[in-house]
Amino acid sequence: MKKSFLSIAAAALVIGLMPACKKTTTTEKPVVSTPAYQVGQAISPGNLAAGSYKGTMTSGNTYNITGDFVINPGDTVLLQSGVTVCVSPGMSIIVRGVLISLGTQAAPNKFSCCSATKIDQIGNPVTSDPAYKGMWTGIECDTCCTLLDLQWTRIEFVGGTFSVTEPCVGCTSGATAFGVLFQNPKGDMIITDSWLYGTIDDGMRIQQGRIYIARNTFEKMGYLGGDGINAKHGAQGDMCYNLCIGNATNSTKCSDKGSGSYVQCNINMYNNTYVDCGYRQASPSSRGSDIDYEQGGRGLCYNNLIVNCRNGIRIGDGQNSIPMPDTTNTIYGNNYIYADSALEVNQFFPVVAGTWTRPTAYVYPTAVQFALPAGFYDPKSSVNGGDDLAYNDPSLATANNPMFVNFPLPEPIPAGGNLSYISSLETGVGVTGSNYNFHLQASSPAIGAGYAAFKPFANIINPVTADVTNPNFAPVISQPGEDIGCYQLSGAGNAH
Repeated sequence: MKKSFLSIAAAALVIGLMPACKKTTTTEKPVVSTPAYQVGQAISPGNLAAGSYKGTMTSGNTYNITGDFVINPGDTVLLQSGVTVCVSPGMSIIVRGVLISLGTQAAPNKFSCCSATKIDQIGNPVTSDPAYKGMWTGIECDTCCTLLDLQWTRIEFVGGTFSVTEPCVGCTSGATAFGVLFQNPKGDMIITDSWLYGTIDDGMRIQQGRIYIARNTFEKMGYLGGDGINAKHGAQGDMCYNLCIGNATNSTKCSDKGSGSYVQCNINMYNNTYVDCGYRQASPSSRGSDIDYEQGGRGLCYNNLIVNCRNGIRIGDGQNSIPMPDTTNTIYGNNYIYADSALEVNQFFPVVAGTWTRPTAYVYPTAVQFALPAGFYDPKSSVNGGDDLAYNDPSLATANNPMFVNFPLPEPIPAGGNLSYISSLETGVGVTGSNYNFHLQASSPAIGAGYAAFKPFANIINPVTADVTNPNFAPVISQPGEDIGCYQLSGAGNAH
C-alpha cells in the first residue's frame, strides 16, 4: 500500500538469553524474535467514545466502541492479534483511511456486539435468531478508503440501520447497512481466513475496487434477502475457498450494474463450498442461492461444490428485464452439485427464461446423467436467447453424494416438514460450535475432479497496479485446487 497512509515502525530485535546454568562446548545461536507490527501510537484499551482514531489496538486487549468510530483519510488503525472489539448496538465503524486487522489462526481478532449470543439450534425460527437483528451496522468504507485488510478476523451481528447520516457515501439515515462496504475503484479489499456471521442485507458489498476474498466462512447472510458477497461495476478479483452456509440469496455474485467509467466487473469464483443456501429469499424460486453472474459481469467459475441449495449456478438472471452477463467471457466448468430432493434437482438449471446455465457447468452429475428434453438449451428457444423449458429428473435426488467427513446427507427433515422447512432448518446448521465437518472423505468423487489450469486474478499483489507491497499486509494467494470445494485433501485451502 502507499507509504503515505502508514507510519512504518522500525522493527526491534529481541535477543534470546544464553542458558545461565549450563556449560557447553558448542556455539548456541541467539533466538531472534520480531515484535508485533505497530502503526503509530498504541490506542489505550477500554471504552472508546464517538470520534476519530488512528494508531494500533494492541494484542490481547478489549476495546469497547460506545459511539461511531471514524478513521479519517490518511490515517490508519491497525489491530494486532487477539484483539476483541465490542461495538455497542447501533454504532458504526467508518473507514475513510485504512483499517488493518492482523489476527492469526492461534489468536483471531473479533468485531462483534459482545452482548449478543448465537442461537444455532436446528429448527430455530429466523424471527427469533439474533443473527438477523442487525445489532450494529458494520465496517463501512468510504470512497477514499485505500485499504481494508482483515486477516483471521470475526465480524458478527452486523447490518443494522443507520440512525444518522454518517461521513460515508451511502451511509444515510434510515438505510440498512451492508456488513462490510467497500467502494474505492483504486483501493484494495483483502478478506482472508475470516468469518462473517449474521446480516440483514448483503454481507459484503463491493461497489468498486480490487478484491481478494479467500478461505473465509460466510454464515447466515441476509434475513429475507441479500447476498453473501455482492460485487458491482468497478470490482475485480477473486472469491475462492470460501465456505458459504445458510445464506439468503446468492452467496457469491458478480454484476456489472453501476455507473461511472470504471472497469467491468470481473470476478473469479473457484473452489468454494455452498451448503443450504437460498431458502430465505422471499422472491420466486429462481432468484438465487449460490453462484450468480448477471448484468454484464464476467469471470471464471470452476471447482465449486454446491449442496442442497435452492438453485444451481445462475448464468444470467432472466427476471425483471435484468441484463445477461458477458456470456462470451464467463467461463465455467468442473463444478459439483448435489440435492436431497427432486425439487432441488429440478433447479440445477434455474427454471426461468434467459438463464444460460449449461450441463457443462457440472462435472457431477456428468452431462451423460442429465435427462435433458430436446431443445432444452437451444439458444433460439426463447426471445431472451436462453432456456424456457423446466428440467425434471427425480432420479438424481440423493445421487452423487460428495461424502463430507461429518454432515448428514440426506439432511434430516423433522416430522411433518418438507423441503420448504429447510428455510428454517438451515438457520440452525451453524458451523460455529457444531461438530459438522465439510472436508471431503478420501473416497469422495470430488477428490481430483477439479480443474487447475488457470490462474487467479491476484490483482491485489500485481506489482504494476497494486499498492499492497508490505508483506505484513499482502494476502497469501491460493491457487486453483485439484479437488472440488474449499477443503483440499492435501490440507490446503480453507483452514476453518
